[in-house]
Amino acid sequence: MEWETDEKELKAAGAEALPDGRCGVRIQGWEIESRKHSILTSLQLESKPLQQVVLDYDYTFTTPYNGSETVERNAECVRGLSNESSCSLQWEDCMEKIDLVALASKEPILFYDEIILYEDELADNGISLLTVKVRVMPSGWFLLLRFWLRVDGVLMRLRDTRLHCSFGEHMKSVILRESCWREATFQALSSKGYPSDCAAYSDPSIISERLSIIMQKAQKLSIEMPYLKRNNTALRRAMSTRTWLMPWITGKVE
Repeated sequence: MEWETDEKELKAAGAEALPDGRCGVRIQGWEIESRKHSILTSLQLESKPLQQVVLDYDYTFTTPYNGSETVERNAECVRGLSNESSCSLQWEDCMEKIDLVALASKEPILFYDEIILYEDELADNGISLLTVKVRVMPSGWFLLLRFWLRVDGVLMRLRDTRLHCSFGEHMKSVILRESCWREATFQALSSKGYPSDCAAYSDPSIISERLSIIMQKAQKLSIEMPYLKRNNTALRRAMSTRTWLMPWITGKVE
């Protein structure tokens, strides 16, 4: 079911839907857009005898991917501006945490979308699923990239990456990113008194706390463009910067 925007809520928050049939909203200098395009490319196998074709892959389709980011600037801004005007993206380790309690507060949802990047039932022996969800509120935007694996009777694995941006000063945005990898074998769960029935583990959100933490880290990304603080319309246009935080979920600061 596609998200239906509420024009009154958008207007009250100073936001607007993206034009030209694009899926997303524009708010506080950001454009949050989701794009549903195929992420698959054709596999070209050379004509070889079958015994010479070696397929080397992880049958669980586990991925360490936690997002990617690039910056695009207008060509006009490349000439005549010093390095001070550059906008670099560099994640820094931090102790700050995303306030999930605040995110759970009742606030108008201006935009929401969920995209299944890939899914496989592992030949009816479980599930391997990678999804991304994004929602935009008047106070900021939140994104969850989740990989969920259940190999029935063997192993469960959950890899979550959460990104949150609170809208503050227009020319500066701070994005927090938390990554947490969890996993446990069915045998380990059974030894702790938890059910060994696969049917009890259909929702990763409910059983995530039962899985042991393998890796956890928090990072922040500060995006600041000093030159945009000047009241210069031509320079603002030249320095428009598109920041891609995900290939499918994009944010634009201008």
